[in-house]
Amino acid sequence: MTTSTPNTTLAATIAAGCGENVFKCYQCKRCTSGCPVAPYTDMHPATIMRAVQLGQPDMIFDDKFLWLCTGCETCTSRCPQGIDVEAVVDELKIIGRREGRIPADAPFANVVRLNYDSIKRWGRLYEIELLMRDKMTRPSTMFDDVGMGLKMLRKGKLGLLPGRGGDKAAVDLMVKASEAINKAKGQPGQAEGGR
Repeated sequence: MTTSTPNTTLAATIAAGCGENVFKCYQCKRCTSGCPVAPYTDMHPATIMRAVQLGQPDMIFDDKFLWLCTGCETCTSRCPQGIDVEAVVDELKIIGRREGRIPADAPFANVVRLNYDSIKRWGRLYEIELLMRDKMTRPSTMFDDVGMGLKMLRKGKLGLLPGRGGDKAAVDLMVKASEAINKAKGQPGQAEGGR
C-alpha cells in the first residue's frame, strides 16, 4: 500500500481567491446528489472537492466537469458545512483559464469568455452576438439551434439588436475594478488573456 502526502497549494490558492476552506468538506456527497451535470462527467462536486483537498489539479483540469457546470448552485445549497462549492468551481475555472488547462472537448468553456466580452461591450448580454461568435468557433454546429432561435425571436425572447437596459457605465466600473484586482494579484484580466 502506498501513501502520499497531500499538497495544500491548490487549496490555499482557492482560499485566497474565493475565501472558501475546502477542508471543511467531509465527503457526504450531498452536493453531488443534486448536481445536474454529475451524470455526464467523470468528476462531480464531491470528487472536485476531494481533488482540491489532496492537491491533485490534473484530476480536475483533465475532466470537462468545470466547463459543463451550469452554475445552478445546487451543490452550495445542499452543503451541510456551508461551503460555497460553486465559488470553488468558479475559482478553479479562473485557475484553469490562467494556466491554459481547458480540455479540447469542452467547447462551452469559450462561452464564459464570450459572455464577458458581450457584457463588457454592451453593458448587458447580447444573446445573438454571443451565439454567433460561439458558432464561428465551431462551424459544424452553425445551424444546430436555428429552429429554437426562430421560436425565441417570434416569442420576443431574443432581439435582433442589443436591447437597452444595460447599465454600461456600471459595467465599465466593474470591469475596471476587476482588472485592478487581477493586476494587484499578478493575474491577467479577461481582456488581457485570462481565458
